[in-house]
Amino acid sequence: MQSAPSIFDKRPWEVVLAGEARNSVELYADASRVPHDISPREIAISCGAALYNLRLSIRVAGRELSVWMLPGLDQGSPLIDHLTATRVLVASVEIMPDRIDPPTAGIQELYEAMWLQHINPGDYAAQQVPLPLLVEMENAAAEEHGWLRILHPREQKAILRATVRGGELASRDMQLMTLSTDDDRPLDWLRAGQALQHALLTGTRYSMSSGTGRGERYRSSLKYRLSDFHPLHPPDRVPSSYGVTASFLTQSLEREDQDQVQRRWPWPTFYNEVPQVVLQVGFSPVERVPAPQLYGAQPTETE
Repeated sequence: MQSAPSIFDKRPWEVVLAGEARNSVELYADASRVPHDISPREIAISCGAALYNLRLSIRVAGRELSVWMLPGLDQGSPLIDHLTATRVLVASVEIMPDRIDPPTAGIQELYEAMWLQHINPGDYAAQQVPLPLLVEMENAAAEEHGWLRILHPREQKAILRATVRGGELASRDMQLMTLSTDDDRPLDWLRAGQALQHALLTGTRYSMSSGTGRGERYRSSLKYRLSDFHPLHPPDRVPSSYGVTASFLTQSLEREDQDQVQRRWPWPTFYNEVPQVVLQVGFSPVERVPAPQLYGAQPTETE
């Protein structure tokens, strides 16, 4: 749960056990945990990412679950205002103890990826992420009703120009992706957060190199171009101790929110979707997480 990404490196959520049999979990958005200038959208996206981690944790324990997002919300609910003003219930997850569903190897690997996922808030040196991994991330987001797409170089330039005007310098060598949803309601923001987390964990799962101990078929012989299949052209390889890392470039979208105009793509498009997040992705060095920190214990101090 604590590994869920947050755009502002904050975790505006609280998890509470509920029900007489303690067989349900409630996820609250808690505005008191974040700076006052964070928008309701950003709080909901971060809570959506935490919700995906919660779902994954229950599934890896071998139990089926049922998720109720925005319980009690009706058309006149003041949820949008309350997300930045008070503690709000955004999701209720019912655990079904009598319905055992052993986790697959994929579920287990996604859960393990939670401890290795890397969100980088600033600039970093990284290599290009291979196309098959980006496609896997797109498919993962689609399972959560979020639409993650690789940007064309022309579209990347439009995003970077808008970002630089906002005061955020970005490297032109990076790969940019956008995450969008069908609508722009609080429900869509929660879906965007789940899609974001599922995609990032998928990228981490498939890029875990020898430094983190997984992904043998991905780190041993990655082949992406037709020339790679020629015996004279060795396949590309993922460097040891490298993994997918991401940072958020949301300045241009945030300015539209501040101007109270509908979010839109900065280029002509036939898509009617609403942009939620712009991601800057790449391969960069990944440090192994020490076991004491991984399991919540305090590391032993050494002189």
